[in-house]
Amino acid sequence: MASTSSLLASTTPTAIVPAEVTIGHVQLRDLIICPRESGIVNYVQGRSVIEHDLHSPDQPPRTVADLTFTPNTLSSLNLPDSSHSLLAAGGQDTEIHLSLQSPLRNRALWQFSRRLSGSINNSVLLSPAFDGSHEPRLVVSNNDWTVRIYDVPLRKEPQDLRCCGTLRLEEPVNHSSISPDGRTLLSVGDSPRIYLHSLSGSSRLSFNRITTLHVPPPISVHPFSLVASFSTAWSADGLKFAVACQEGVIAIWDVRSTKPMKVLHTSRARGGDDTGWMSDDPWEWTRGNSRAPGWGARNIKFGCGGVGAQAGHEIMTYTEHTNLLHVLDARTFETEEIIRVPNISCSKPSFPPTHSPAHPLFRRHSAIRLSARPARRDDSIVVIPPRGASSRTTSLTSAPPSRMSVADRTGGSDEGDMMDLDELEVDCLSRGGSPPPTIPYRPSSPYRPISPSPLVSQPYHPTSPPYRPASPPYRPATPSFHPYRRTSRRTQGEEGEVERALQREDVDIAGTCFDPTGGFLYVATTGGVAEWTVRGSGKRWWGSGQWA
Repeated sequence: MASTSSLLASTTPTAIVPAEVTIGHVQLRDLIICPRESGIVNYVQGRSVIEHDLHSPDQPPRTVADLTFTPNTLSSLNLPDSSHSLLAAGGQDTEIHLSLQSPLRNRALWQFSRRLSGSINNSVLLSPAFDGSHEPRLVVSNNDWTVRIYDVPLRKEPQDLRCCGTLRLEEPVNHSSISPDGRTLLSVGDSPRIYLHSLSGSSRLSFNRITTLHVPPPISVHPFSLVASFSTAWSADGLKFAVACQEGVIAIWDVRSTKPMKVLHTSRARGGDDTGWMSDDPWEWTRGNSRAPGWGARNIKFGCGGVGAQAGHEIMTYTEHTNLLHVLDARTFETEEIIRVPNISCSKPSFPPTHSPAHPLFRRHSAIRLSARPARRDDSIVVIPPRGASSRTTSLTSAPPSRMSVADRTGGSDEGDMMDLDELEVDCLSRGGSPPPTIPYRPSSPYRPISPSPLVSQPYHPTSPPYRPASPPYRPATPSFHPYRRTSRRTQGEEGEVERALQREDVDIAGTCFDPTGGFLYVATTGGVAEWTVRGSGKRWWGSGQWA
């Protein structure tokens, strides 16, 4: 019996499908998208982008893009008033792929591949047209310390891409995202700095600095740890943004404040099975000399969780380097549920039915009541006035008005706040807000500057440049045996021992995404894809400004 979840319909996935998903670089884990329809995902497999219908066991996956490189990053954009969508993929040697996809055709309407200027394309983002532009835009975060934005022509197959703006930052840029209104660029890289710039102009973009924030100090144990961030996300209403750091820090801001409204830390005690070849030193595991620690935060996303992506009932997810998916209530961030992603190599190599349950890796049986923190006001400086905002500033902790009670949202009872636990194993751990570390933070290397105010940018000079080699595709540790490859018949006890051994192995997470409605969540690992249903995804939730 799976643990009860207040945020997901169940901690048990609604679909588990074996698939080969390729992680091209150990630190870059944004390799799955759900462009149009729930259950149909795209992911990276070698030098191809694969489309896979998780709900059609008899339909084989198909290739939607054959490439000349292994992508580090994927993005898609649905075009308005059209069934077409754009697909973008970026590679380790400045490669870029763009194609116009149609669900009515097995081949792309057109495709474009080219090498851009720069170095490793750490992240690509397709953004709708904004500020008078008639064409979508491609945002490329590059290892050469730049964010470049290109126009993507739609009327015909592009012969080249026109760069309409370049922003140079102070270190390699790992990820960028644009606010829903298209006016604010959020960027992070190989330092604790978080950059916010306003965007203006149409044919030529201007970048105007809003502020530079800093990732809150991590609980660090290694003197050469690099406080680098690799994922950013905006809430659907554009009032919140979040950053995930590979040192296990997740921070969420309200745009009206320079202080984070919530800071979370992953647990280094449960981040992965420690072995003799795991290292906390990024200089070791980026070169492939050891495994990376499992507790790094890699991929962060917001999802609305309602019909038509209506604002008001929103969750946020982030994944660790291995094993763990975190799901939070994005209204208060006080409810967090931690789910161990299933080891799909434990499943039989066939397509399961849509609602076949996964093997629960851990279980407990006792009840824990979630506790909420007392509300508090944050009176720091307003930094980003949202579009259409009035002069009156709302408290960060005030909940939006709603026509539904809390009991209605959780199925009419408070069962969503209860978890099934036992003393040995855990399938889903739910908790209230994570407190900050109690150990005083003392930086032991120049990678970790402490700023007395987020509005003051202190110089950041690492002893040597951050290292991100353009390496062959990342290969996770593989088991020495497989439960369905056997030469002799095992007893029932032996079968159980094999399955338990596989369940203890670390699962490399390749990325996560929501479907366009926000009602379904997908997590890719190197062994397959799992789908979860967001609780209440079939209902209409009323957000701020949507009720009368």
